[in-house]
Amino acid sequence: MGDKARYIFACWSQVAARIRGAKAVALFLDFDGTLTPFRPHPDQVLLNNGMRRAVARLGQNPRVRVWIISGRKHADVRNKIGVAGIRYLGLHGWETRQGRELSAVRESSESLLPCMKAWANRVVRETPETWLEDKGAVLTIHYARASPSNIRKVRDEVVRYLEPHRSAFYVFAGERSLEMIPVEVKDKGAAVRRLWRRARPGTLPVFVGDDAVDEPAFLALAEEGITVQVGRTAPTHARYRVFSIAEVRVFLERLAQEVG
Repeated sequence: MGDKARYIFACWSQVAARIRGAKAVALFLDFDGTLTPFRPHPDQVLLNNGMRRAVARLGQNPRVRVWIISGRKHADVRNKIGVAGIRYLGLHGWETRQGRELSAVRESSESLLPCMKAWANRVVRETPETWLEDKGAVLTIHYARASPSNIRKVRDEVVRYLEPHRSAFYVFAGERSLEMIPVEVKDKGAAVRRLWRRARPGTLPVFVGDDAVDEPAFLALAEEGITVQVGRTAPTHARYRVFSIAEVRVFLERLAQEVG
C-alpha cells in the first residue's frame, strides 16, 4: 500500500477527461464518513440536504448508475439516504433488499453465531466504551470512544476467539469498529468488481470511501477506475484523495457537470 494519492482537484483536467470519455459511469459510494460525518452512535447520523441533492442528481442521470455500499444493513442505509433511483447494498455490498446474497451463508457459519453473539456481548460488557451491533450474519464491535489499550484488548480477544473458526469467519478491523464476517460475505472489492462487470462495456468505475474497509475496493479498481479516499492521510490504494466530506459533495457536483 502506498501513499501516492493525489489531491483530485489539483489534477481535475485529467480526471474530467476520463469521465467525459466514458460511455457510462458506475459510481460506488460509501456512506458513513464519506457522505456524512460519523456520530457517537450510527442511529444519530443524518444526511444533509445538500449532499442528498448531489447524490439524487447523479442518480437521475442516464449515464450514471449509483450504488451506496455500506457496512450497515440494507434497510438502515436506505432509510438514512432515502433517494429514489439509486441502489443500496448493505453489509459491504452483499445484502440486497431481498437479502439474496446472504442466502449463501453456510449452515456451518450460522451454527456458530449464537455462541459468538453471547461471547461478543460479554466482551463489550467487560470493555468500557465499546458496544456490539448485531447485523444478523455479521457482528460489529464499535470502539470509537475506547482507549487504545481497550481497542487492542478487543482486537486480540476477537482474533484469539476466531482462530479455530478461520474457515467460517474472518475479521476486518476498521478505525472505529471491528467486524466478524462469514467467509461467504466478501469484501467491498469483490462486490464492486462483481457489479462493474455487469455494466456495459466502456463504463468507468468510480469509488469514494474513507475507511480501511474501503481499501479492498480501491485496490480492486486501481487500474481501471477513479478511486477517492476521504479525509485520511494514511497510506492508501486510492489514486486520489479529498480532505473532507464537504469536498466529496464538490466532487459529486463536478462529476454531474462532466457527465452532462
